[in-house]
Parts: sequence; structure tokens; C-alpha cells
Amino acid sequence: MAELREEIVQLGPWHYEIEVTPDLSTRAWVETVGGKSDVGFLTRRKPFKKLLEPLYPNGLEGRSVIDCGCNAGAYLFWAKEIGAGSCFGFDAREHWIEQARFLAENRTVGPTDDMRFEVCDLYGLPAMQLEPFDITIFNGLFYHLPDPVTGVKIAADLTKELMIFTSSTYAGTDDGFLYVENESDSHLMSGIYGLNWRPTGPAVVEKILRWVGFTETRVLWYRPNAERPNDDHGWVGMAASKTPGLLDNVEVGWPPGSGRLVYPDQAT
Repeated sequence: MAELREEIVQLGPWHYEIEVTPDLSTRAWVETVGGKSDVGFLTRRKPFKKLLEPLYPNGLEGRSVIDCGCNAGAYLFWAKEIGAGSCFGFDAREHWIEQARFLAENRTVGPTDDMRFEVCDLYGLPAMQLEPFDITIFNGLFYHLPDPVTGVKIAADLTKELMIFTSSTYAGTDDGFLYVENESDSHLMSGIYGLNWRPTGPAVVEKILRWVGFTETRVLWYRPNAERPNDDHGWVGMAASKTPGLLDNVEVGWPPGSGRLVYPDQAT
């Protein structure tokens, strides 16, 4: 156990708390560094499961899942816990994929069979000729892309049923636009391109999701701004479906079902 804990620490920084054994999680890294990191550490397991419960009350029943920009694969490991079948995660940064492969090899608190993790660029997916997946996770990726509409269409074309979508938004202007920016291409939590676009609210995201092929959409939460000094960003979470009626019972709010449209980073 001590060796496993040391390996977790050496693989830091970690962005998500992910259980490795009943007595050990990636929080071991946080405890070691004492919070001295510019990579935020998030706890999302329970909210993610609660989001999917009303959509799939019997669990995922072998549905395949792809996570675009998967980080350390947290959402795929949690999807496995509720019955996911084949899972594929990719990220453009080798750091996160190294973590995901470590977890797939050492995790004992959930199944890790039929899971694959690759270092890959979103725009390179078509060349891989993947079979479509039932569920697509598209969290925190849209606003790091130089061509986000093409990016989300690539993911939508690989989606048979449901997409879970989150993005940072730009505050201070009317909804319905994309706001162009430049960002670091080297920071672990940034994109790799230098150029990026943020949506100005959920309306523009809904239009894009409809255009790329989803027939139903729901705004899960939307915080126009983070209410911090000189802050120009908010956050939006959405669900998009190609299956009529799938979103009828979706629970709005953060945490899911609370009805409170709060900024996700305030949740635990």
C-alpha cells in the first residue's frame, strides 16, 4: 500500500479524486503537496452517478462510453461502476493518459476490463475509424478548441444516444456568440493549440448541438459568471440526446436534482 501511495504521489498533479483501493485514492497526492498546485482538485463521483440515474435507472447495461479529453479517466471508471461496457478515453496530454493507465492497472474498487486509453488529438479521431459509442462525455473540452464546432461534430458523429457536455462560458455579452481568446498551449489544464473559443451562454451551445445531430437538449445548469472579482467566465452543463424521450426525467441543477444553478467548482 505504501508503494502504491508513493506512485500516486509521483504521478501528480491529479485533477480528480478517484478511488484506487477501499483505503486509498488520488487524494494522497493532495495530502502530500498540501494543496500547493495550480491544478484544481475536484470530487465528482457522486454527482456524475446522480446525473445518470434518472436517464438509466437500471444502470448502463453494457453501453459503450467515450470520454473526449478524458484527463485521468475518472468518468469512465465511474461509468464502469454502474454497468458500462466498452470504454475509450483519449487526451492530448500524455500526463493524464499515464494516470489513466495506472488506474486501469491498479484500481480494485470497480471493474477495469475492456477499457482503452490513448494519447490522441480530438481532430485525429476520424482517422482512427472508431465504431460509434452509446454515450459521449464532452466535459471541459469545447472551450479549449480552435474550431469547436468541428470538434463537437466529430464527437457527435461518434455518439448513438447521449452526450454530456460542459464548458466554461464568457460573461458580459449577450448569449448566442463564441468569444475568441488565446490561452497557454503548455499548461496541463489548458488546450494545446493556443487559440480557443468560449460560448457566451447555453443558447449558442444548444444551436450547435442541434446542428451536429442531437434532437433533444437540456440545460442542466448555467452560472453566467462566477461572481468573483474581475472574473469574466461562468459555466454551463448540458445533456444532448439522439433518443426521443431520454431526457424527459433529467434532473436539473448542481448537484444534480438540487434545482440550484450553482457554479460546479463549489460542489463537493
